[in-house]
Amino acid sequence: MAEETGSVDAGNPAPEASAPPAETSAPEAAPAPGRTPDAPNTDWIGGVPDGDVKDWAISKGLQNGSYANVLGSYRNLESMMGADKAGRTVVLLGDDATPEQRNEFYTKLGRPETAADYGLAPPAGEDGAFAEWASNTFHGAGLTDKQAKIISESWEGYRGTTEKATNTAAEVSRNDAIAQLRTDWGAAYEQKIAGIDVAATKLGFTLENLEGLRSSMGPVAAMKFIDNLNSKMGDHNFDTGESVVSNEKTPDQAKTELNELSMNKEFMDAWLDKQHPGHNAAVNKKSALARQATGLAA
Repeated sequence: MAEETGSVDAGNPAPEASAPPAETSAPEAAPAPGRTPDAPNTDWIGGVPDGDVKDWAISKGLQNGSYANVLGSYRNLESMMGADKAGRTVVLLGDDATPEQRNEFYTKLGRPETAADYGLAPPAGEDGAFAEWASNTFHGAGLTDKQAKIISESWEGYRGTTEKATNTAAEVSRNDAIAQLRTDWGAAYEQKIAGIDVAATKLGFTLENLEGLRSSMGPVAAMKFIDNLNSKMGDHNFDTGESVVSNEKTPDQAKTELNELSMNKEFMDAWLDKQHPGHNAAVNKKSALARQATGLAA
């Protein structure tokens, strides 16, 4: 019996070609034994050749990450610190830091290589001893050049202000002493000052001795002390050293002498009696003492 289906040669149409199978993606690689696809790859730590570095990484837990994690951490650190700071960071010194470590630390902070490199100038009117001491102290303390300059300038300002205040106080004290002595000595002031200078010279007092007396006794008391010594030695001419008789008296001396004259009957008789031969002399003497008692010249 003939075939119901014919062949191509027999004039039958060829069967429709079937479509080729769709492309499929390559199968996902199987995860490494012992971990799931989402677990971090810890195998990278085994490729670190430096044992110390590997131990450090493990102590930080970095073996649980990957190279990408480590690189990301480093990049974040550099962003925070700034690439421009690379090589300029320092580690704070511990209490057990060695002198060498301290020197390295201070140098990184900006300390000059030597104490002389601070270039501190001696204060006005002084030798270089203080500047040398300050430079060595600054260097030993690890100060930078800028820090040393700030302290040096600040000290100079403080010292200048202090000296000015001291000089002003000393000037006020001298002026007060002069005013007091002029009041106490009146017209005899200049004469007594000259006598004090002579007495100080004869007694061998140096300027330091006189300053010591002024400091311990006060300027007024010191001047009166030397004046008293001069009175006991006798008045002397300032230029020649020869004995002289002074007509000028202090107000207290003049008042004392006036009181004594008022008790002197002979003087009072002459002063009261215009016909007395000594009347004019008595009047002149009492008038001179009265002027001296108020601080005026005779």
